[in-house]
Amino acid sequence: MGIKYLLSIFVVALTTWSVHSSDLGGTNRSNDVLVKAFTVENRQVVYDSSRENLKLSVPDTLKSSQSFLFSNSKSPDVFQLTINPGLVKNSKSLLQIRTSDKRVIFSVTFDTFYFIQEIFEQGVPSGGQEVYTKFFEKSINDFFKDFRFIDRAQFVEMNKSGDVIDKDFLNEIKSDPTIRLVNITCFDCDEGGSIVGYSKKKQKVLTILSHD
Repeated sequence: MGIKYLLSIFVVALTTWSVHSSDLGGTNRSNDVLVKAFTVENRQVVYDSSRENLKLSVPDTLKSSQSFLFSNSKSPDVFQLTINPGLVKNSKSLLQIRTSDKRVIFSVTFDTFYFIQEIFEQGVPSGGQEVYTKFFEKSINDFFKDFRFIDRAQFVEMNKSGDVIDKDFLNEIKSDPTIRLVNITCFDCDEGGSIVGYSKKKQKVLTILSHD
């Protein structure tokens, strides 16, 4: 079966990467992704051996973005996802947050495999690589929909564990009700993530709490 897929080429058109506004603060939605195609390629690469049979590949750089009110309450920041070309099993993606004046205030690089991990770990499904492709598309479409902005009540509940990382930032959050907190998934972990916010005093994004 693996040889069959190596010798075949399939093309699945991405019609539109529609990103969804968050109920808790998505604004000025934007999407700068052009129609792209996913292909199966036969080339030698270095990768995690457990992903050997995943032949899904992204031929060109893909970008998608959405705007949220985050670092301040007046101008939305751009949350931009960039997926670099290459085989999904070992290529990299980048999430950045940029202010309205183009300043990068947050940046994290992670394995593109994140978008296919859930279904891949269940074993090759009936339908093979094409099923992976459809799941990959859906995961990207849902990327911004899954962002969770944390309200004060939620944060108080989460903070009961006493695992706050930055006490000074905690005091800033308590004194400034305009500071917004968002959950950022740990993309290269099996689960968990971090609660981050923008510190006006330190002019950068800080992690206030990590969680499983």
